[in-house]
Amino acid sequence: MINNKYLKKVPELRFKEFSGEWDTKPYGEIYKFYSTNSLSREKLNYQSGEVYNIHYGDIHKKFSTMFNLENENVPFINSDVDLSKIKEENYCQVGDLVIADASEDYIDIGKTIEIISLNGKKTLSGLHTFLARPNKEYVALGFVGYMLQNYTVRKQIMKIAQGTKVLSLSTGRLSNIILNLPQKPEQQKIASFLTTIDTKIKKLTKKVELQEQYKKGVMQKIFNQEIRFKKDDGSEFEEWKEKKLNQLLFEPKKRNFEKKFNKNDVLSVSGNFGIVNQIEFQGRSFAGASVDNYHIVEIDDIVYTKSPLKSNPYGIIKVNKHKAGIVSTLYAVYRPKENLNSIYLDYYFQLDDNTNRYLRPLVHKGAKNDMKINNSHVLSDFITIPEKEEQDKIVLFFIVLDEKIKQTKIQLAKIKEFKKGLLQRMFV
Repeated sequence: MINNKYLKKVPELRFKEFSGEWDTKPYGEIYKFYSTNSLSREKLNYQSGEVYNIHYGDIHKKFSTMFNLENENVPFINSDVDLSKIKEENYCQVGDLVIADASEDYIDIGKTIEIISLNGKKTLSGLHTFLARPNKEYVALGFVGYMLQNYTVRKQIMKIAQGTKVLSLSTGRLSNIILNLPQKPEQQKIASFLTTIDTKIKKLTKKVELQEQYKKGVMQKIFNQEIRFKKDDGSEFEEWKEKKLNQLLFEPKKRNFEKKFNKNDVLSVSGNFGIVNQIEFQGRSFAGASVDNYHIVEIDDIVYTKSPLKSNPYGIIKVNKHKAGIVSTLYAVYRPKENLNSIYLDYYFQLDDNTNRYLRPLVHKGAKNDMKINNSHVLSDFITIPEKEEQDKIVLFFIVLDEKIKQTKIQLAKIKEFKKGLLQRMFV
């Protein structure tokens, strides 16, 4: 029996040509479930095959809600896998939902894609998925994929998830979820409108990717001296010179003994975001009982974190661009000399290859992957670097480029937030 609180409602935001209350139906009345396979990644490849396979991990990480096979990187099933016993009805069809039935967190449990186009290609629903086929009398193509992102539905799905370390769903429990549906013309209008929003999101996402690829490519060419800047009068700068980092940086060795800073001023180093305030970035301070012995970090100081990361197994080097603070003694802090624009060095070490190439000969790793290197030894090797005036021009170039990328990301964040609001207000 349907709970009365779900009976016929209207959305907060609606196209003016539509009126009346939305109908309510259980998931299992609209969708029928079909068999899926349990093929592991070892049975899949991205090179060749006759049949594509939708793995639950790809639903969580990369597939668009409106799934068009031509626009997605979907693996094939290996040719040595016997598919002869699979019934035709168990192959995916346009309009089907493919649902991830397992997740490590509530946010992604039951994450769903709606198949918009298969371009005539054979496709199966794979490991840890449900394949749900609609009664097309009730739903228009593209509507349910968006509706299932609405919090009213997400909350119901989270409530029926079971498990401790890994959450799971069952088709029986999912069948009892209540879905609110308008008539098909209104569904079509909503789906079309949200598809337009998604198209803008995809374009901006692609723009960010291209801008970041361009930046990385230009960085490589600049630091390899394939691209050179000129002086304001059009003349050439001097050739770049090899210099030890101790000719460019020194260790100030200033500690927080005078209690100039407190736990609110503790900084951390992020590979993606640079030097950040712990409380502002992570919501809390991870400092010890006392911060009196912490290193003081001024603006333009360089901080080296001696913690291995996946892409930077020898640690990362960043400049403090924002405000002064303190870091634990696990970090090393350096200050630029007059012949260095420290932001130049930050850009130089944004390329993982440059960071790893410089640090690899200096760092000794212990049996537990711990890093052993004293602070002065970090400055003992060479880099090839231009004179200060050319450093300044390179830094200005990248600051302008970063600002363009930042503005595109702001546009992207705004339209994503706009879509989030629409998903809450356009559905019941």
